[in-house]
Amino acid sequence: MRELRTRMQTLVFGLAALFAALILALANGFAYWQAAQTVQENLDSTSRLFNERGYDRELDILSSLPVCTVLLNHAGEITGVLARDPDMDEEDLIEAVEYSMHPEPDFLYTSRYVSRRQGSMITIVDTAEVAEHLQEILWGSLLLGAVLLVLLWFGTRWLILVMTRPIEENLEMQKRFVADASHELKTPLSVIMASAEAMEQDPQPRWLQAIITESEQMNHLITSLLDLSRSDGLKDKQPVNLSETVEQAALPFESLLYDRHLSLALDLEPGLTVAGAPEDLMRLTGILIDNASRHADPGSAVSVSLKREKDRILLRVTDTGEAIPAGEEERIFDRFYRADASRTRAEGRYGLGLAIAKNITTGHHADIRAWSHGGQTTFQVRFEPLSEKQKSRPSQTGTG
Repeated sequence: MRELRTRMQTLVFGLAALFAALILALANGFAYWQAAQTVQENLDSTSRLFNERGYDRELDILSSLPVCTVLLNHAGEITGVLARDPDMDEEDLIEAVEYSMHPEPDFLYTSRYVSRRQGSMITIVDTAEVAEHLQEILWGSLLLGAVLLVLLWFGTRWLILVMTRPIEENLEMQKRFVADASHELKTPLSVIMASAEAMEQDPQPRWLQAIITESEQMNHLITSLLDLSRSDGLKDKQPVNLSETVEQAALPFESLLYDRHLSLALDLEPGLTVAGAPEDLMRLTGILIDNASRHADPGSAVSVSLKREKDRILLRVTDTGEAIPAGEEERIFDRFYRADASRTRAEGRYGLGLAIAKNITTGHHADIRAWSHGGQTTFQVRFEPLSEKQKSRPSQTGTG
């Protein structure tokens, strides 16, 4: 996982840094283009002015940059000054002319002057301010880029941690699941192997019975694992009459509860529909009722209610009896969770029922929670009711 995070961070950071560098490069390129346009406009306007007015007299030039226009002879000597910026003295003028007689490529970051010659007339623009402005933008961009790189590094690091945390938790859950499943399968396999070896030396019915018992428990475990795997999968959701589905799932438990000296109390609001898979909703109801019956006190009732409250449909299964251990209200939905491992294994249970219920509710965009209070334990599932569009489809019940 650490290597995956490093690779993802490097990739995301590289792409983000490349994008930031591209933006800053475009900003500097646009600033350079604007500066070049300004210099070019000053050259064009000054040259055009003297082409229209002639060279017979000196004119006052309105320019955004220091500019001068002079006449030169064949030897490169100044024979006349047509225009000069007030801030340019004689020494600056001579320097500008000498620079322009041996011009370098016009690179505004470093160029001191930019000139244009037309016959004996030469127009020179002082670009020192332009170069200083462009350099300020460049250094500012580099500083901003450095700050952005630091922020991007820590930002992508945090983002990758957030993005990969569910993956890491899922991988950890899978590792724990495999380890727990292996442990649960190891016990019946050990008993079967030991009983088989004992039968070779002393054939007795009790060894065969031990093999049969452990085989049945192992078959039950494998069936539960398959149910858990199926509950993880995505299924097509359709309108389901939850009221009828819960009733159909609950009624077969009456005889089972009677054998356990319990009674079943149903309080179902009719006509409540949700989007879901009917067989999964029946399995969910059955798991909750079976779980309640195993922890209820003899002579008490297991209550199943289905009500619409505000914008949610609430399924509640309540029993009076053994409470959920304090602080374990969330853990009871973990795979292979058992508050009393020896007791649950003796009863052929492996702590997968509530994990399956949790998967089913998650797949139905519902949530499940449990609590104990005043001697009663309640499991509650909150469903979202059907939207108007979903209601237009034909509804199903558990037998559909």
